[in-house]
Amino acid sequence: MNKILISLAGTLLSAAAFAGNADRLHISNIDVNKGNEQITVNMNVNPKDYRIKGNEIVELTPAIVSDSDTLRLPSVRIAGREAWFTELRDGHATPATIFRAGKGETINYSATTPLPEAFEHSTLIVLSDTASLCNCNPPKEGMVPIAEFDFRVRKPSLAFHYVAPKDSAEKIFNLSGKAKVIFKVNRTEIDWSYSRNYAELDSILRTIQAIKDNPDASVEAIYLAGYASPEGSYSNNVRLAKGRTEAVKDYVVSQSTFPASIYHTGFVPEDWAGLREWLVDNNIDGREQMIEFIDDPTIGDAERNDVFSRKFPEQYKFLLKNVYPELRHTDYRITYKIRGYHNIDEIREVLRTNPGNLSLNELFLLANSIQPGTEEYDNVFETAAALFPENDTANLNAANSAMNRGDLSKARFYLDRAGSTPEADYARGILALMQEDYESAEPLLQRGAAAGIEEAGKALEQLSRFKNFKGEVVIL
Repeated sequence: MNKILISLAGTLLSAAAFAGNADRLHISNIDVNKGNEQITVNMNVNPKDYRIKGNEIVELTPAIVSDSDTLRLPSVRIAGREAWFTELRDGHATPATIFRAGKGETINYSATTPLPEAFEHSTLIVLSDTASLCNCNPPKEGMVPIAEFDFRVRKPSLAFHYVAPKDSAEKIFNLSGKAKVIFKVNRTEIDWSYSRNYAELDSILRTIQAIKDNPDASVEAIYLAGYASPEGSYSNNVRLAKGRTEAVKDYVVSQSTFPASIYHTGFVPEDWAGLREWLVDNNIDGREQMIEFIDDPTIGDAERNDVFSRKFPEQYKFLLKNVYPELRHTDYRITYKIRGYHNIDEIREVLRTNPGNLSLNELFLLANSIQPGTEEYDNVFETAAALFPENDTANLNAANSAMNRGDLSKARFYLDRAGSTPEADYARGILALMQEDYESAEPLLQRGAAAGIEEAGKALEQLSRFKNFKGEVVIL
């Protein structure tokens, strides 16, 4: 048996190019082609070479056979002299549907049928049934394989390019929040008659205590900034913002053990930024005009409140009642430092118990100690992206991890946040390659290769093979 490997680029082999199973059925020039989820089978059948009895009919039925099922294609009928005349005379066939054995032109057979995925790796056979019109000869049946084909998409063998993060020597973290402490009109002392004030101030203390309870953390600074709403005179708002900030500071200092020197204060006399943010998120009459007013740098601080209340009187009444109370608040930020971890086992334990203590570089060191592709390996990169959602490197490595386990949807999510470095372009090229989007993949991989990423050159070689791959057919 000769096996000849041909590419499905539209090439036809002559009958002389092979001698095998197909010759037994006088079949030549076999061509199998796949496109648009369909398969087309072309072949030549030569009825002149058939030597059968005059009353016999041979029915040739090409079929595609997979491991579990069969797709039958239209049949070709070749008849001996008596049978051929009888079929035509009785109206059972026409010269286009039955062919005379030993005579006539070569039959140019072509059939197209949908090709389910389960049949992409199959065998093309011909079922041969011979029967006589008089039923005086025993029927003959046969099954002759004439070709094997494989149109399955080749999965790329890809290398994912992880990037080591560039952490600073010290691990500095910030915790921020907002306390809406209610003060009486024109007063700077805390009014404890408002029960909500206890909870608001307690939120600052709880945040500080959480850091104090962390044995690996040390508080570097506590920042407090008081805000007043944009109403009344500017000079009075300066007094209120400063005084209320100091009142909150004095209370927090009295409830904690940190020295007063660790506290830093600031103030914003009128929270126009907060008002603008509210207007952007809420559609009320005159919203665009009010935003334009807030953004106007030509209006001085001393006159802005007065001009605003006169320019938008109805809106001002509504804002004063419903929005301005939320603009009187104290923002806080606690800056703290976490000691470094250098032992892999310790890093693994901290990841389990207090992952927020870890730097991006420590997480990367841990990942490098784990078998790639394991659940633990993926979890490290997922955690890094969750802890540092704005970090390009964290998102890039999480995307690589997601692609490595075949989660292309999540990989796309992370790559949207991975920046525009050559490494990120390379990863996007790999994602496109995995999705068989070769047109998008090529320029991305080329940018990676131009930046010296060795894996990009190898991926481009695979891309070239995939783009030109039409399938494989073996003639039997």
